[in-house]
Amino acid sequence: MARRLLLTDITHRSPSGLFGDWVHRRMAAWVLGLAALASAALTGCATPGAVTTGAAPTDVVAAATRLSWTPVDGAAGLLYAKDVATPGQVLHWLRLDLQDPTLVLTLTPPRDRGRTLDQFEGATQALVAVNASFFTSRFEPRGWTVSGEDVWAPVLAAEDSPLLQCSVMKQCDMRLTPPVPAPPPGGLAVAGTPWLIRDGVTRQPSDDASCAFCKVRHPRTAVGLDATRRFLTVVLVEGRQPGALGMTLSELAQQMRAHGVTQALNLDGGGSTALLLQGQRVTGRPFNEPLLRPLANALLIHRAPTDPASSEPHP
Repeated sequence: MARRLLLTDITHRSPSGLFGDWVHRRMAAWVLGLAALASAALTGCATPGAVTTGAAPTDVVAAATRLSWTPVDGAAGLLYAKDVATPGQVLHWLRLDLQDPTLVLTLTPPRDRGRTLDQFEGATQALVAVNASFFTSRFEPRGWTVSGEDVWAPVLAAEDSPLLQCSVMKQCDMRLTPPVPAPPPGGLAVAGTPWLIRDGVTRQPSDDASCAFCKVRHPRTAVGLDATRRFLTVVLVEGRQPGALGMTLSELAQQMRAHGVTQALNLDGGGSTALLLQGQRVTGRPFNEPLLRPLANALLIHRAPTDPASSEPHP
C-alpha cells in the first residue's frame, strides 16, 4: 500500500493494457487518499472543501493580479514569483526568457529515472528543478519524451498526449491536438495531459466535467508559452495541505491565461508537484505524502557553461 502512494496520479480514463491496469491501481490509491482527506477535514487538519468539484469560483479568476517577479540568483532572464493573493491558494510562478543565451533548459535523462527531485543529477546545482512527466510504476513516461540525444522508450499514449518540444537553442512550441508527431532527438520534449490553453482558448469547467481528476482540486504543475513563444511559464499549485487547496484544471488554465499564456498543458501533479530553487525546496507537501516522490524525470534550468577561452585576456 505504501508503494502505491509513492506513484504518480492519473488524470483521466486511459487506454487498455499496461497503462490501463496502472490507472485502476492508482485510482484505488486515490480513493484511499480521499478517505484520508475526509478524516483530516473532520479533525481540523485540512480545510473543508479541499476537494470541491464544479465550476471555477470567481475568486480564483479575480486573483490573477500583477505578480511581483524576482530574478533567480540575479538571472534577468529567469523570474520567480510566489502568489498567495487568494485565501486557500499558494502558487509558484516561473518565467524563462527563451532568448537569454546565458540560460539552458534541459530534461533529466532516462538513466536518472526513479529518483526524487533532489536526487536527480544536477538538480541541486541548477537554478530551477521542477517535476515533469506522468509515469508508470516502472517510471516509463507518458507521451513522447526526449532528453538531448536520449529518446525515451517505451512511452505510453504518445500520439494522444499534448507535447512541449524545444530545440537546443530553446526554440519551443507545443503540439496540443492529436495525433502528435514524434519530435526529433536533440533539445527536449516532455508530454502531459490534458491541454489547458490552446491558441488562446482556455479550458472551461465543461471540459473538465467528464474527468474526475480534472474537476477536483489537487496540487498541479503546468507549463505554457506566450503568443511570441519567447517566454516559457511554469506554474505549480500547492494542495492537500492547510491553507493550500489546490486547483481544478479549468481554474489553473484561467490563471495562466490571465498572465499572458496562450498555449499550455498539464504536467504530472498531486504528490509529484515539487519545485527546487537553487537547490532548496520551496513547495509544501500534501498532508498524506510528506516525502518527495520518486519521479521519471524533471525539467532543469541552469546557467550555460562559460567558454574558458572567452575569458582569457587577448594581446
